[in-house]
Amino acid sequence: MPRLVTFTGPLAAGKSTVAALVAARRAADGGRVVLVDVDDVAATVQGAGVGPLGLWPAAHVAHAALVAGWLQSEVDLVVSDGPGFEPAEQQTLADALAPGTDVLRVLVDAPVAVTWPRAQADPTRGISREHGFHHRLHERYRSVVDQIPVDLRLDASRLSADQMADAVLAAL
Repeated sequence: MPRLVTFTGPLAAGKSTVAALVAARRAADGGRVVLVDVDDVAATVQGAGVGPLGLWPAAHVAHAALVAGWLQSEVDLVVSDGPGFEPAEQQTLADALAPGTDVLRVLVDAPVAVTWPRAQADPTRGISREHGFHHRLHERYRSVVDQIPVDLRLDASRLSADQMADAVLAAL
């Protein structure tokens, strides 16, 4: 069975960047790697999008199903950019996994003083560039961070994306 590495943390902490680096490096070493991003799954909803339609929980269910499906395949590593940090989002993925799944749970953490400028600098971001939304979500993250199951915690305010990817690959 393939190994699973999951990435979670606050908005704009660098999860997607590190997840993509891990996947690319493992693939460059000859590994069969799948990268499943919950945001990509959410982006498949047409029209207003998952938020206004209230479909964010459904996007997490679909993401979990994709991750679980790939874990039943002949790949070596599944890299999950997600689940989100909410306990229900964490549980959605956990419920989809077969017993005994080998999971490395990575938390990419950064304070709002780091995430807010990153979000503002990225024109591809949507609602996460809105001050109220970003700060409210970051406060919510801080209120539940101690409940998130973590095997490896990385501080994006002190480590570069390359250093974080190195740490994840060493842990794998």
